[in-house]
Amino acid sequence: MVDSKPVPCTIRSIIFALLLGAALPACAPTASSTVSFSCAFASSPTDCGFFEQSYALPRATIVNTVARDGNTSVRLHTEPGDTNVAGSGSNERDDLELPPAASYCNPGQEEWWAHSILFPDGYVDPPESTGSTWNWAVVFDFHNTAPGGGQANFQINAWPTTAIASDRPTGLGFQVAYGSRTSPTVYRVPIGPVVRNLWYDFVYHVKWSSNTDGYFTAWVNGVKKMDYSGPTLYAGQGCYLKLANYHTPFGLPSSVIHDRIIRGTARTGVSPTPMKDFQKPEIDGAMR
Repeated sequence: MVDSKPVPCTIRSIIFALLLGAALPACAPTASSTVSFSCAFASSPTDCGFFEQSYALPRATIVNTVARDGNTSVRLHTEPGDTNVAGSGSNERDDLELPPAASYCNPGQEEWWAHSILFPDGYVDPPESTGSTWNWAVVFDFHNTAPGGGQANFQINAWPTTAIASDRPTGLGFQVAYGSRTSPTVYRVPIGPVVRNLWYDFVYHVKWSSNTDGYFTAWVNGVKKMDYSGPTLYAGQGCYLKLANYHTPFGLPSSVIHDRIIRGTARTGVSPTPMKDFQKPEIDGAMR
């Protein structure tokens, strides 16, 4: 059976039809892209509706020496002792939160997102974990809306550079959590080692759902690294965006730089780089 579904027209196909005296081809409308949210931190860390969670306000600062979009970016910075911040307990935090809203991160919504992260010389890798403790950092997340503990629905982990065993992740990695908020199922995909002073451009295509029709596809600098299908929310909840510098304590100041936060309706409106074909990722041993 021949598929009669219209396909997007190209200029070449229209010219060929005119030259041959044939009827013009049936064309599907091309996808348009609308940018629904964009922030480049032109003047303040609290631009665009963000607010800071830190031990001492303001820890976050505007950076004029490096930027992914425009002339500025935002630096999130922690000092030793920056504990007990927004439920962090003994862990240290300087985060920017974009509050929950009806416009994003709710069940049934499909979205394209992009953001960029740079790890400057002042970024400190978490130390290697021990047999009894896990050291970690989180640099971005879509956090579930219900108060209390538990894993965010999506986050970028920055693990130590070395590990004492194969079940301990290293470097950057994606993480999706779903199911029970108090005891979630966790899906992890490695990205690679942290490279200093390089912009990481992240692009996401996500459908928010607590059911099996959800999905979360992620690209890093144009290369597809994660192609997850399944729940992306906890039942009865939405989520909200956080730019993060959140980590276990290690006695040193540490900085992470963020820029170019964009939400749109298609990848053409958000992606700063060409998108490459899917490379099936290796799932790390910590997936459960």
